[in-house]
Amino acid sequence: MVTRWTFKPLASWLIFLGTLYCSQVDSMAESNERSELYQVTIKPLLSKKCYACHGSLAQKSSLRLDTVESMLRGGDSGPAIARGDVHASEIVNRIKTDDKSLRMPPEGEGLSNSEIALIEKWIASGAAGPVDEVPEPDARQHWAFQPIRDRDVPKHSDRYVTNPIDAFLSVGLESKGIQPLGEADKETLLRRVTMDLIGLPPTVRELEDFLRDDSTNAYERVVEGLLCRPEYGERWGRHWMDVWRYSDWYGRRNVPDVMNSYPQIWRWRDWIVESLNEDIGYDEMIRQMLAADELYPGDDTKVVATGFLVRNWFKWNYESWMKDNVEHTGKAFLGLTLHCAHCHDHKYDPISQKDYFRFRAFFEPLELRQDRVEGQPNPGPFRKYVYTESYGPIKSGLVRVFDEKLDAKTYLYQGGDARNRVEGVEPIAPDIPSLFGSIDASIQAIPLPPEAYYPGLHEFVRREERDKLQADLQNVQAQVESAIQSLAEKTTAWNRVLSTSREPSETDGTKVVRKMELGIAEAAVRVKRQAVVSAQAMLDSLDARRMADDAKYLGKGNRDALSRFASYCERQSAYQSTILQEQTAELETLQAEQELATVQLSTPDDGKAIDGAKAKVTKAVQRLADSRTALDKSRSASVSISQEYTSLAPTYPATSTGRRKALAQWITDPKNPLTARVGINHIWTRHFGQALVDSVSDFGRNGKAPSHPEMLDWLAIEWMRQGWRMKPIHRLMVTSDAYRRASSLKGSDRQLSIDRDNRWYWRFRSRRLESEVIRDSLLATSGELNTVRGGPEIEIDQWMNTKRRSIYLSSHGESKVQFLDLFDGPNVCDCYMRTTSVRPQQSLALANSDLAWHNARALARRLSDTFPAVEEHRFIVEVFKAVLGRSPKSEEVDLSLRFLEEQINILASTSQGASERKLAEGLLAPAADPQSRARETFVHSLFNHHDFVTLR
Repeated sequence: MVTRWTFKPLASWLIFLGTLYCSQVDSMAESNERSELYQVTIKPLLSKKCYACHGSLAQKSSLRLDTVESMLRGGDSGPAIARGDVHASEIVNRIKTDDKSLRMPPEGEGLSNSEIALIEKWIASGAAGPVDEVPEPDARQHWAFQPIRDRDVPKHSDRYVTNPIDAFLSVGLESKGIQPLGEADKETLLRRVTMDLIGLPPTVRELEDFLRDDSTNAYERVVEGLLCRPEYGERWGRHWMDVWRYSDWYGRRNVPDVMNSYPQIWRWRDWIVESLNEDIGYDEMIRQMLAADELYPGDDTKVVATGFLVRNWFKWNYESWMKDNVEHTGKAFLGLTLHCAHCHDHKYDPISQKDYFRFRAFFEPLELRQDRVEGQPNPGPFRKYVYTESYGPIKSGLVRVFDEKLDAKTYLYQGGDARNRVEGVEPIAPDIPSLFGSIDASIQAIPLPPEAYYPGLHEFVRREERDKLQADLQNVQAQVESAIQSLAEKTTAWNRVLSTSREPSETDGTKVVRKMELGIAEAAVRVKRQAVVSAQAMLDSLDARRMADDAKYLGKGNRDALSRFASYCERQSAYQSTILQEQTAELETLQAEQELATVQLSTPDDGKAIDGAKAKVTKAVQRLADSRTALDKSRSASVSISQEYTSLAPTYPATSTGRRKALAQWITDPKNPLTARVGINHIWTRHFGQALVDSVSDFGRNGKAPSHPEMLDWLAIEWMRQGWRMKPIHRLMVTSDAYRRASSLKGSDRQLSIDRDNRWYWRFRSRRLESEVIRDSLLATSGELNTVRGGPEIEIDQWMNTKRRSIYLSSHGESKVQFLDLFDGPNVCDCYMRTTSVRPQQSLALANSDLAWHNARALARRLSDTFPAVEEHRFIVEVFKAVLGRSPKSEEVDLSLRFLEEQINILASTSQGASERKLAEGLLAPAADPQSRARETFVHSLFNHHDFVTLR
């Protein structure tokens, strides 16, 4: 029997399978779409708004929202979502309710209508999520909170890779298949490293010497020389001043009224510069900035470092000072946004609100004080939070912190308002965030040496006070001799009058006046002799007070007896001063009466003159009466002698709490996982123009992950091995191949297609120079730079007049130097990383500013003295070397010659000077002859060249 095959049943079966398959594909596609909605939109939204309370950090009401499974499981109120049922999903009810006590999230901005709609859409579609979704990892396992690991330097087959930095970077370059660029030419490299390390361009001489040096270590010798120059501290001091928020005083400078920071804080700036030049370890710098008064009490060269805390001071609100201390200590040294836990637990990092107040407690006892400086007037005690008309900037002394309130308590409060104190909660003790353990046991009170809590013991204070009184005594002693001589002359004159006639009658006006002059001379001798007695009493009182101080603070002698003696001497000094006051008033009265008599004789009809003289007499008589009253009061005062006497300086607590010392030691402990990473990231950023961790002040979970974590850890460990000294790290970084690479993008299409952002450092990233470097370069190139270092800030309105480096210009939050601001000068409130912009105003500033024109003229004239008109080609070459740090290309020479020729012709054919605006004093005017002026214009054009403001 022959079987006949039919395809009709088979076709139906295939159609069925196909339909089933397509249905499954459509279902899978729809499921994937719903899952993608969750992954791309819903999960990030929940992470931003909800995870702080319902994620790995905390599970309030036993609820986690970091996986679909945990949402389905729910918490104390049941499941958070019901698949396919929006109305039955508790999460939707909570984010939409108008009841503030129930609405989620409870703080900040709630979810927008569009965000709520997305969540509803996702739930209605089945609340799909990825298979085997992993919960949010424990926040404590975040990379930055883990100990710094001592990584092995990767081995590399290329024997020429000797720098560990290059070894780490080569791994990534090879894995990405990226060929790095070769080394930059010598001219570019010299300008790069010189600008980088000292913030000034290389001189023509330095450039020529480097080009002639063919030795294999020529570049390394240049680096070594730059690191030894004092300009290094100024350049890198400005970098760290950004991070540490340096600011001179400000508030209402036109009054002037100090509200923020404090006068004399410039000493902290100078300490930064000097510490960097001396290569003091970064850890030691941190310790001094936080607690030099506890670590080195009495050492004024170190306590000025506490300007880091002084800078945060705010006149009207102690709470603001405390908040800024917490925030910027956390950001600057730890890369932690501790301030985010001020009002509630941190939204991203495992830092509770209580942790915030534990950290604040380290600073709670703080207050400012002003100490006397040798050779300067006594600034007097610090004036606290009061307003007076004379509350202006202090012109002398140094400002620092100390622990005044030894029993200061820190209380937990809500909503960022200290008035909302949480009742029933005990005062909070100082401690580090619980994430890192505890340091309670290491906080111990610190006894201070007497010179630290009583500065009147400083020998220079005693010497200067005694020298002043000794000089006063010698001065009045000399005046006694002069007064006696004057009395003798007046007596001789009077005797001459008496020898020619009888004693004058009341109506003999001229003789009466002469007799009055004799009385005045006799009174003057009495006054001067009393002045000697008073000056000697003041000197004796000072010596007695010094002995009493020695007994009181140093245990030298009988404290009670010497204190009473000092009090007695001080009373005697005051009594003798009162007698001097009375005698001086008596003398002034006689002088006023004599003046009246003289006026009446010389201008008897001038009523106005006579009235004026009478007024002087009245005033003098009143002063005499007041002086006699004061003398009578002094004579009748109690004769009992107390132990109180006037100190030579304010007295402060004899101990310090030790809180900040403990904090500083924890921050700089090599086991701290953050400090070295944060610091090395700052150094790397400023060398390479891009950070290893882009969020330089936030190493927490809301920050960015490191691009090269292994290298970051190795550098941090190496830095600590080097004693936290920066110069070895600078040397390591700037001698690496990565730093020395060319920056040109020509022929780099393939590298750009793989790594456009240069995260693997296959080239050196060109960048705009900082504002201070641009201004300083103008001055240095022209030969006008004043290299004097240190000292008080130079006021902003003097920025054109001064030739000193920009680091010494006043920097504060009230106004800015416009030129520096145009080139993205620092924000004194927050500048952990400078912003960079390219704006038309920058070109206009270089094209039109008096600063650029003056220095262009100065350089042109200096070079013209060496290269006369017949050497135009050499002049051009020298200008290129001086301004741009390189020789011109042949086409640039031709273009420059043509430019000069055209300028000369234009200037020769037009009248000069008529349209010139009036220049400020000290600025150079344009040259008179066309050729010289053309040269000035040429130099000015190179100051406007892109290469002048760019680090390549």
